[in-house]
Amino acid sequence: MKGPDAPCEGGPLGCSEFTSVRGADITGDVAWLGTDPLRVSSRNANGEWTLYVETPCNHLQVAVSVQHAVMTQLWMAVTDMACGEPEGAHEAWTTKLFDQPVQWKLDGGTLTLKNSHATIELKES
Repeated sequence: MKGPDAPCEGGPLGCSEFTSVRGADITGDVAWLGTDPLRVSSRNANGEWTLYVETPCNHLQVAVSVQHAVMTQLWMAVTDMACGEPEGAHEAWTTKLFDQPVQWKLDGGTLTLKNSHATIELKES
């Protein structure tokens, strides 16, 4: 799920794509992150970093500023497919994740995204 023809120049996540394998929020385990995973990649276009996030429903483009180990949303665009449940709820959950700054850590092939909403572990795919 690479971004549209945008060059990969390293970016916050390197030139890799990642797939969620597990996650949790304040309610506990978020099982669908392992069964209907998120797919995440990043690209640089016009000097702006954009995360491309494929949810079980729609795709998000999240432009972020990156300061050390924190990504902060600058703007977000979402495709508009009419999705049933639970996919629509999964998209809303994912959108909420990026509504606040996200701490990120890339350790080998494992990416961790974390804030007060959730913690997600993704593997390079």
